Amino acid sequence: MRIEIGTGSEGQVVLPASDADALGLAGGGRGELITAHGAFALVLPARGDEPAAWFAGSLAALTVPEVVQFLFTSLKTGVLLVASGEERGRAAPAPDQLRRKSIYFKDGQIVFASSSDRADRLGPVLRRAGLVSQSDLERCGRLVRGGRPLGQVLVDEGVLSSGQLYEGVSLQVKEILLNAFVETEGTFSFLEGVADERNAVKLPQRTRDLLLEGMHRVDEAEALARELGGREVVLARGAAPARPLTPEEQALLQAADGQRNLGALALDAGLGLHRALEAAAALVRDGLLVPASAARPSQKPEAEPEGAPTQRTGGPFDTYRRIFARVHEALASHEGGPERLNSYFNRLPARNRAVFEGVRFGAGGEIEVARALDNVIRAGEYKGAAARARALEALEDLLAFALFEVKNCLERAQADAVLREVGRMQMGRA
Repeated sequence: MRIEIGTGSEGQVVLPASDADALGLAGGGRGELITAHGAFALVLPARGDEPAAWFAGSLAALTVPEVVQFLFTSLKTGVLLVASGEERGRAAPAPDQLRRKSIYFKDGQIVFASSSDRADRLGPVLRRAGLVSQSDLERCGRLVRGGRPLGQVLVDEGVLSSGQLYEGVSLQVKEILLNAFVETEGTFSFLEGVADERNAVKLPQRTRDLLLEGMHRVDEAEALARELGGREVVLARGAAPARPLTPEEQALLQAADGQRNLGALALDAGLGLHRALEAAAALVRDGLLVPASAARPSQKPEAEPEGAPTQRTGGPFDTYRRIFARVHEALASHEGGPERLNSYFNRLPARNRAVFEGVRFGAGGEIEVARALDNVIRAGEYKGAAARARALEALEDLLAFALFEVKNCLERAQADAVLREVGRMQMGRA
């Protein structure tokens, strides 16, 4: 949700009734507006049913896959809000120029998602999956009314069965998640609380599998962006089409005006970023689109050579390094405690043996977490972002064992204190 607010008398903020209801402030009431200087952060109703906890940040600091990985491994329940499409150094965009996604979790599993992006709407998802034709979609779209959404119309008109609609909604949830993965600029916030069961669906894939699939999509998006010269490339129409175009290619070609970057064209064409990158790359290869000019220089580091280790200072690997050092320090008070950590490597599950080759705890608690990433890359099965995800997954398995040892070796009060501190470190608060 994105709204405009007006100020009333001193100490009051005026909201449209529908937006106030969405914030849990229907009929008035007090709330807390939490901001940083010049930037909106969060509104919380001042009531007993407010979210139990929340955290927020920039996608430049934590990517969507990293946030989802944390929510999955922490078995969190709540909603993850992702807003993207706002460009650094430029005026704030209109509400309809932002891509806003809400991803709902229950015990770490994804149960629902919604999006303001046209590419994520149910109709386009059903058409791309071959579940409905464009003509049926257009006909049924004219019958949509308040309280009678598209899905219900499609079932009432006999275009879909209830089972097919459920399959389509599940696919839509998955597409919203995977499209969020390729967003690199924007903000996120997670509000912990009771899951809304009204729209929950059972996805065929578990969150762990969706993470790996999403990382492959991130890799593909990064490769396509490099081929085009970056996501900020400005594209103009080139030669006339000499072949049939896909609906995505036709929409992107029509939107291209030689002035806007690829992200803006994707939004105008009703395409997700990944599909826009695919369509743009195909059109550029055939000369149907040409780079009009280079947009502002990328503020991200240049891509590393293929196969090179990807290490992020201050990122999740550094967080794991600090957590393991803290756990080792805590176990030092227990006789034989630190040595027990290395016992994990003596009986590794088969899937983690190659990942942890040569990785051990040193006498002072130091451990080469980055070597786990090097090992994954060297094995060759995963590359880029997918390799990072695989290494982080293995490190999470090691952390689960380490925290198990904390609870086994330390007194309950001491163990609880260590677990709380580790939780703060995972959240970036320590």
